[in-house]
Amino acid sequence: KKSSRGSKKRTAARSGTDAVLIGLVIATALVAALFCYSSVSTNYSVVSARGDNLIPDWRESLDWLGNNTPDTGVDYLKIYDQKTFAYPEQSYGVMTWWDYGHMITFIAKRIPNANPFQQGVAGPDGAASFFVTTSESGASRILDNLHTRYVITDSLMDTAKFPAMATWYNSSVKESPYMEDLFLPGAEGSGMVEARLIYTPLYYHTMVSRLHNLDGSMVQPARILYIEYSDPGITGLSFPLIVNAEEMDTANATERARTFNSQARPGYHAKLISVSLLSPADTVPALQHYRLVHESPTNSLASDSADLKFVKTFEYVKGAHIRGDGIIAVPLITNTGRTFTYYQESTDGEFIVPYSTTGNEYDVRATGKYRIIATGREFDVPESAVIEGLTIH
Repeated sequence: KKSSRGSKKRTAARSGTDAVLIGLVIATALVAALFCYSSVSTNYSVVSARGDNLIPDWRESLDWLGNNTPDTGVDYLKIYDQKTFAYPEQSYGVMTWWDYGHMITFIAKRIPNANPFQQGVAGPDGAASFFVTTSESGASRILDNLHTRYVITDSLMDTAKFPAMATWYNSSVKESPYMEDLFLPGAEGSGMVEARLIYTPLYYHTMVSRLHNLDGSMVQPARILYIEYSDPGITGLSFPLIVNAEEMDTANATERARTFNSQARPGYHAKLISVSLLSPADTVPALQHYRLVHESPTNSLASDSADLKFVKTFEYVKGAHIRGDGIIAVPLITNTGRTFTYYQESTDGEFIVPYSTTGNEYDVRATGKYRIIATGREFDVPESAVIEGLTIH
């Protein structure tokens, strides 16, 4: 009997303990549920208030890309077997810096060559190699290897993000061949100096600059900045110090720099630098296989006289062949109403031009025929010739 009564007491004690534990579990679950509800409600309110938090020009450009470029044949919502998957024949890539890869996937439903997992950034076929190289043939070889059709640039890639691209391209020299820090003297008698970032002539020959700043056109400098400067060893400063600067035409500046350098004291030099992202210090040749097909609405320059749109989209094409010598030109108008002229100098008696004058379905259009400036000969270029690489007779 004593044993039986003790067993009942222990059973009753366990029942009480179980009830307390169940109560604690229920209370914890209720608190967790309230916490989740509160967190989700707060996050939803924040996201709703901020929208997608994308730069509007990127949103506009990616909406355009998704609605106005051919389907890749890859279903965004389908689950594929990694072991058996093969890209469809009509698929293609989109080249841009890795920062924007997921945006291209999510918004435009297109396939980026590089993404924020930092895939497709480094190496001979990486995005860094494409944007920093100064060789069009080298850049086109990368796009051929990746089966890429479109290239997107923005004003951050050729300014604030350029040092990162240059470092991925060559970690030994980084941005030093393309950008240089110089000191300018401050107010007279202040003894102060001001740091200034300048772009070297090589910078303007990189693919990102030739595309975004120059629209793929040949550009010849008009007026540039002639500077005389001293080495850091002379002044004890960390950067060279500009001791004289004058804006002048290229021919006079070139001769003056040559004369100065032939007679300069040790540690003093003269050279030519550009005064604008849109105006190189020497002639930059045209790109033969890249045409602007869309640009976003915002001017990234704080200027009423110069217009550089924030995001630009280019198509990689075979280009039409035209026999001739000299410089050929075609007037263009973009989807934003901006006008510019595409110039190209012949190579071995031939032009390879990326814009069509008839049959173009994009909103960046030619407003006239191609014209060889020296002879006045004019040519119409159909879209089929640009896409298939045909010769115009």
